[in-house]
Amino acid sequence: MKRREIREHLLRLLFLKEFHEADEVDEQNQLYFDVLLPNEGKGVEDAKEVMERYDKLKVYLPEIDSKLITEMQKWNLKRVGIVERNLLRLATFEVLYDEIPSAVAINEAVELAKIYGGDQAPGFVNGVLSRIVKTKEDTEQ
Repeated sequence: MKRREIREHLLRLLFLKEFHEADEVDEQNQLYFDVLLPNEGKGVEDAKEVMERYDKLKVYLPEIDSKLITEMQKWNLKRVGIVERNLLRLATFEVLYDEIPSAVAINEAVELAKIYGGDQAPGFVNGVLSRIVKTKEDTEQ
């Protein structure tokens, strides 16, 4: 499965998480992996790859949200649209914890924002992620 497809599935899973109570999320995720992925022609190995990355991403969500809150000047994370919020989470995960080159993670997030987000989403996503990357670079020096 291509990296872009994996990102789209991760975005969908994060989006799905927003609409279900904590005790329902596992069941909804299982339905996603058992029904939706196979309907899109994805096999067991594809599902395993997506699931592994999603499980890894979930571990870092509290830290990711904390970093996003710090970098989103004058914005509350709950005020951000669901698509944009989860694109930011996904790209921040890739930049900070998944060793994806920052430029690639930002570009992919912006492209997905153009497809799934509102009119202002690409610029907003780009701006917040640029601050995340700058802070990361400043702390590494």
